[in-house]
Formats: sequence, C-alpha cells, structure tokens
Amino acid sequence: MPSCLFIADLHLDPEEPDTQELALRFLQFAQGHDHLYILGDLFEYWLGDDAGVPLYASFIAALQSLEQSGCSVTVLLGNRDFLLGDGFAQATGSQLVRNDEHLIQLGDRPVLLMHGDTLCTDDGDYQHFRHKIRQADWQAQFLAKTVEARIEQAQALRAASADASAAKQSSIMDVNEDTVLNRLQANDCQTLIHGHTHRPARHALPAANGTRWVVGDWHANHAQYVQWDGQSLSLNTFNG
Repeated sequence: MPSCLFIADLHLDPEEPDTQELALRFLQFAQGHDHLYILGDLFEYWLGDDAGVPLYASFIAALQSLEQSGCSVTVLLGNRDFLLGDGFAQATGSQLVRNDEHLIQLGDRPVLLMHGDTLCTDDGDYQHFRHKIRQADWQAQFLAKTVEARIEQAQALRAASADASAAKQSSIMDVNEDTVLNRLQANDCQTLIHGHTHRPARHALPAANGTRWVVGDWHANHAQYVQWDGQSLSLNTFNG
C-alpha cells in the first residue's frame, strides 16, 4: 500500500548541526516510502536560492538522493522559507507548492495540507505582516539586495518578531477553529494536516465530522511526524 510521511518546522540552521543530523537520518528512514510532504519551515530562514542552496548543500543533496530513490518529495512554503524558488526545486528534484493550501488524496479521502500560519487569524498583526512580505514587489526588492544586506534585514525582522511574540497571549498564536472549519468546508474535505504552531496533536473536529493533525517542530534528538500507512493516519515520534 502507498505510504506517506508528513513533517514540518525543521527550522534547519547551520548553527544547529544536531537537528540537521537528525533530519538527514529521517531522510534515510523515508527511503522505501512513497511520498514525503514537508509542510513549511524546512529552514530557519531562506534568503533566496542564490544564498540558500550553497548554505544547505548537504541537506539539499540528501533530498535529491531521496527523490532519486523513488520517494517523491513535495515542499510547501512556510513563514520562514517563503522565498524558496525554482533553484531549490531544481536542486532537490522536489515539487514546490506555492499555494497556501494543497489538496491530496489518501485512499478514498481528500486531505488538506497547509503550513498553518494562515489559520492563526486571531493574530491580526502577523497576518498583516504576512500579507506585506508575500507581495511580489516586496520580494523582488528584497532579493535585489546583496546577500549581506538580506541577512541584516532578516535578522532585524526576526528580532522584531520575537519581541512581538513575547508580548502576545499564547492562544492567539494558535489556529482559529472557525477558520479551520471554513477551510475544510471550502475544500470539501474532513481531514487537515498542518504545522507552524509547534503543538503536535490529533484534534477531533465534531462540527466537521473530521480530524486536524498537527505535526511537531524538530529538536536535536526527536521530532514528531504524521504517517499514512495506506489505511490510516498516525502521529509518531522519530528519534533517529
């Protein structure tokens, strides 16, 4: 039976080699499966393909090897790596999904995949900021800067984001249940898999007769992922 793996929020960073090593072991584990879906924030930051592809060369080569082994790889954009582009897709052999929502079929059921940040609609400041940086003009101006200037701007944005998050209630940075139900209804499905919130869990959705699966963020020695074994979904822990 076809098998699929779903991960998100690896936040790979050259300064966190243990997490990258765990991720490389997971790619070895993924060989023999049919499909790996990465639901955003694969990288802690991505400042353009010209900067990112050389910086993460070893991991990108491992993704390409996984694709060549027969396991298809699909990558959704996250809020940290929304500048992933054609250069990344070509280097890895993966399918890059630029839409916020990606509908797939698992067995006889449609399943909605998202990064998850667009579900956090109670956080109006973040949604406003997200809309701004997803504009083509903003991205073109950012990518026209030198790599050094992009790094400086990204560090300033990250610092401002961390300060803003520290002042917010935890609840507004989680998903809005009405928004979840709205997106399931709009896509005529009952199953959602997403990341972003770093709160791995399986949530029953009685109002939609459905289920919301949240994959976990990655650490130096463990991560939580969702697996489809050909018949059912499950939330599992990987410790390498």
